[in-house]
Amino acid sequence: GDLGLLLCDVDCFKQFNDRFGHQAGDECLRLVARCLASTLDRGGDLVARYGGEEFVVILPDTTLGGSIFVAERLRQAIAAMQIPHPDSPVGVVTISIGVTSSPALRDSLYQQLIRDADEALYRAKKSGRNRVVHQPQPAHT
Repeated sequence: GDLGLLLCDVDCFKQFNDRFGHQAGDECLRLVARCLASTLDRGGDLVARYGGEEFVVILPDTTLGGSIFVAERLRQAIAAMQIPHPDSPVGVVTISIGVTSSPALRDSLYQQLIRDADEALYRAKKSGRNRVVHQPQPAHT
């Protein structure tokens, strides 16, 4: 089946760290990780820390549509925690998510999935943060 990949990034995280300090920043990331993990309710789904304030979510047997649906649920769950973030446009901690999905999994494709999700995440950030952007996959022949 398809494999969905989400790249989640905490919005304005540097400002959060600058204002509240690194311990608060780490605690914030722990809360985000816990929220992501508990919002994912299917056995095979996996969330892992990926770089500084990024998390990667892997969704086995999930189409692009299904992956976008899950991403939207995750985005809402993080905002609903209402972690105060005065330097964020909405006043609370939010995440941006880049989404992609692909039919089969080979090693080369995994790299491509990460690149596509990263590109989608970049567009989510650029278009205003706190949103889900997906990267349509070209048809694999």
